[in-house]
Parts: sequence; structure tokens; C-alpha cells
Amino acid sequence: MDQEQKHQIRGYEFHVAGALEKDGRYRGMILISKRGDTLQVYAKPVLIETLSSFKSVHAALIEASAYAQELIYNGAINALLPVDAPMASKQTPQPPDFVGN
Repeated sequence: MDQEQKHQIRGYEFHVAGALEKDGRYRGMILISKRGDTLQVYAKPVLIETLSSFKSVHAALIEASAYAQELIYNGAINALLPVDAPMASKQTPQPPDFVGN
């Protein structure tokens, strides 16, 4: 990945990146690290690639950013994200369940 940019929209946290492909073109990638609807933080970011590739990394970054915004604002991103993915260790500790007599 040549460049990365971090974004936060409606509680979603993600990076956009441009990956150089074998043919010399760049593909935009979205790496989601936090869901906005459930506030779940992923231990390993979820990758969503753009459909198009470009001659410049700048164009790939713009496409990835625009695609992420479109997915978030119309709610389609929820269908692409796993519900039960491993969560990061930043969770708040839960009190133990005690069974008493």
C-alpha cells in the first residue's frame, strides 16, 4: 500500500488505501476497523475493495473514500460487515456472573 488516510463517519472508523496491482494500476481499498451501528471494534480490519482500478494512487484513494461514504450513508455497509467477527481487546471488562446461595 502506498498511501493511507483515516476517516470517521457516523461512528464508522476506516482507512482508505491504494494498492498497486500487477498491471501497474491502483485499486482503492477500504479497511473498516469500527462499526458505527454497534460500535464494535474489529481486531483485524475488514477489507472492502473498489470495483475500479486507476492509473494514479490519488484517483484510487478518492474512489475508495467516495465508495465508503456511499456505503455508510445509504446503510449498505452493514450487509458487507461480519456481525460476529473477533473484537479488539479494547472492550470494557464485564463483571463476573456470581451464583450465590
